[in-house]
Amino acid sequence: MNRRALLSGVVALTLVGATAACSGGDGSGGSSNQPPAKAGVNDITVVARDQVKKGGQLVWPVSDIPATFNNLHLDGNLADVADIMEAMMPQVFLTDAAGTPIWNKDYLVEEPKLETSPKQKITYKLNDKAKWNDGTPITWADFEAQWKALNGKDKAFSINSSTGYELVESVTRGASDSEVVVTYAENYADWEDTFVPLYPKSTNSSAEVFNTGWNEKAGGPTAGPFKFGAIDKTAKTVTIERDPAWWGNEAKLDKIIFKGIEDNATADAVDNGEADFFEIASNVNSYNRAQQMLGKIDLKRAGAPNWRHITINGSKPHLGDAKVRQALSMAINRETIAKALLGPLGQEPKVLNNRIYMGNHANYKDNSGEIGKYNADKAKQLLDEAGWKVAGAGRAKDGVQLAIDFVIPGNVAQSKAEAELISEMLKQVNVPVTIRTVPVGDLFDTYLTPGQFDMTVFSYIGDAFPVSDSAAIYVTPVKKADGTLDTQSNFSRIGSPENDELFKKAAAELDDAKAADLANQVDAKLWEMVQNIPMYQRPDLWGVKKGLANFGAFAYADVVYEDIGWTS
Repeated sequence: MNRRALLSGVVALTLVGATAACSGGDGSGGSSNQPPAKAGVNDITVVARDQVKKGGQLVWPVSDIPATFNNLHLDGNLADVADIMEAMMPQVFLTDAAGTPIWNKDYLVEEPKLETSPKQKITYKLNDKAKWNDGTPITWADFEAQWKALNGKDKAFSINSSTGYELVESVTRGASDSEVVVTYAENYADWEDTFVPLYPKSTNSSAEVFNTGWNEKAGGPTAGPFKFGAIDKTAKTVTIERDPAWWGNEAKLDKIIFKGIEDNATADAVDNGEADFFEIASNVNSYNRAQQMLGKIDLKRAGAPNWRHITINGSKPHLGDAKVRQALSMAINRETIAKALLGPLGQEPKVLNNRIYMGNHANYKDNSGEIGKYNADKAKQLLDEAGWKVAGAGRAKDGVQLAIDFVIPGNVAQSKAEAELISEMLKQVNVPVTIRTVPVGDLFDTYLTPGQFDMTVFSYIGDAFPVSDSAAIYVTPVKKADGTLDTQSNFSRIGSPENDELFKKAAAELDDAKAADLANQVDAKLWEMVQNIPMYQRPDLWGVKKGLANFGAFAYADVVYEDIGWTS
């Protein structure tokens, strides 16, 4: 979950892999009812570095100033945080347009050496030029500290995921401080996704610094083509600037300004010269505005590992019964939602029936069974069987009303549209819904993380590691010493030890076909548990100002921040 993030319209959480990407595309948009983009294709304006002007700035819309800039923290596992921090933090592996991991020559001097006998062991040889921008060398000790912070053993660290790290047996010094030896207790197929991003030892050695040191400020040194510049809470801007301490290709831009702009206002911001691109995703209003602005922007479209879903808080007494959650799933017509949200975008309105693999992934399989089919009569029957009997317009059990507190972020058009459709559908099975709109910046840390909701909608933003990066969403929560739950990114707050074990087996399986079979077994069980309900694969659709180079719909590919710039 540490590549991109969660998303509540514009708010995103880093996670699941699924489709893929490669450069190219004519920026012309698409015809009606386009199927999801093919794997291995993305749509960015590729320009050689020597053809990109040096200087200038990029204004990058985000939801708000993040609560924390620690991308490894539970509250920092957001797309906005990833977008900001990936310009400044070490990425030992990047993924290309096809989702293939490629070792990063800026931080490593050679491809990491993988050994599998007697145990899986990876040796990283760090670039001697690689230093934090306070002059401290990046060494094996940074890797060791991150492993200890994220392996889940010290519950004082509020982490978003222990996946991969909990399988590491040791991180040791090799032949020098620049050589890192990582030994696993068990095989881990997605080992390239660990230590991405890498934070300094000073962050990961202290739970206090990890949890609060990066709150709304730079909490330590960085090591990338950009560095922190200024944070203006009033203007809702975070400015990063070219870092002269960077040893790789010099950033073309002088600075990038991440500006908090409401989802529904981003297109107007670009039209008015206040921002340089906007994400359309499944926002039909933004799509229509983009069509009107085609002389000023290019429309960029790709297939991405991103998906919209409904999360159900299973820790609430009235939602703790799997039969109730199954009934809610059957009462929701996902085809209607897909048609309403995707149809106006020229996108084929297909429902998503898998949480691990997206619809255009080779390993995609429909595991939804009866629970994924719209069946209002069956939903009513299940609710009756669970003891929730019709009482007037609603349902009650033991004097308690079955009602849904549906929390959504404000000013996110797709969340509002989805919640209203779902509310009408649940009303038909006598389950009333109250839609509660909260500030975008508060959705996760104030409502979802502490469990102050019944249902919500947001997006998972994925990467090239669909199995391992999904695990933290579904891992069974355990109690910390203070009695609170260590949920990682499991906002449903329920799980299954059996499924946890299946996830581990899938992540450890080095045979791709066997791993995919195990992953699909996991998804089939998730359909029975109904921690969340997939709706549709989220379009990777953007309006990008003409003249902006090396930017667009990236799908799987990582952003190369130092190559972004202007041609005119």
